[in-house]
Amino acid sequence: MNRNRSCRIYKPGLLLLGIIILSILQGETILPSERDKKEILTINEKKRTYYQLHNTSLTYKMAGPKRVEIIARGVVPKKGYKVVRFAYKLTTDNGDSIIISQNAVKTKNITSSQHPGYGFTLPGKYFINIPKGNHWFKIEPIPKADSPVVIRVRVKEFEKGDKDRQFVKSIAGTNPKHLLIGKKSIRYYELKHGERLQFEPKNFSKLTLLSRLGFMNGMSNYENYQIRVWRDDTIYGTYFFSTEKSEDSIIKEDKKVIPGKWRSCEINLLKRKHTYSVELLDKGKKVFVRCLGNQ
Repeated sequence: MNRNRSCRIYKPGLLLLGIIILSILQGETILPSERDKKEILTINEKKRTYYQLHNTSLTYKMAGPKRVEIIARGVVPKKGYKVVRFAYKLTTDNGDSIIISQNAVKTKNITSSQHPGYGFTLPGKYFINIPKGNHWFKIEPIPKADSPVVIRVRVKEFEKGDKDRQFVKSIAGTNPKHLLIGKKSIRYYELKHGERLQFEPKNFSKLTLLSRLGFMNGMSNYENYQIRVWRDDTIYGTYFFSTEKSEDSIIKEDKKVIPGKWRSCEINLLKRKHTYSVELLDKGKKVFVRCLGNQ
């Protein structure tokens, strides 16, 4: 009797612990100020909360530092086109704004009871880093975009260090540069606008891309940059980073360039072999990229 009663007492605690662990792994969902714009999507029989970006903006407030993932899906009639273009405007509290435009394929496994006559696309993902302190950012609709949009925002954990990860070489055979921190030398590939670095990882479950902006003469101490990651010919994600100079490191081959503090993004790998590539979206800038594989 007592043993059975003990089991019933501890099961809810174990369930709660499991939910907490799962939420940490998946990332915490951040709600906008405009809570009345909620739309529940059923994705592969699982409920996910999105927010409608129709006619009004969505405003998010949070304390940093945090790495934020913006997940957007185009909304289309069920008999509409297979490939959809959708866009939105992202504005941060430091005055920066950018138009995020993405193309995605409509998928059949997503429904909404609020709009039964409509379908949704695969997700377009965009990432920003929120610095230390209290901040806000706003997501605004684009009136002339081809498709309405629904939005979901999550907080992801920052990556830390290179422990238990293996350096992945570029398949083009490009020689890496060497970033020096004291007596330590770390390999990074130089990435310029209009070029792509390609990788074909084997026997890994995840890739981590560490990137550092190269600060040159005429640049401020605090700058933004964007990189885009491709899986074969499909966009995996577009990443928007803010960074500052790292005064304790230099590039061995080009001491006039001051590396920025490193920023990271993760790529979940599929079992089938794919080619992954990364490109810099900002003209006139250079970025140094280090690809690491996780078992």
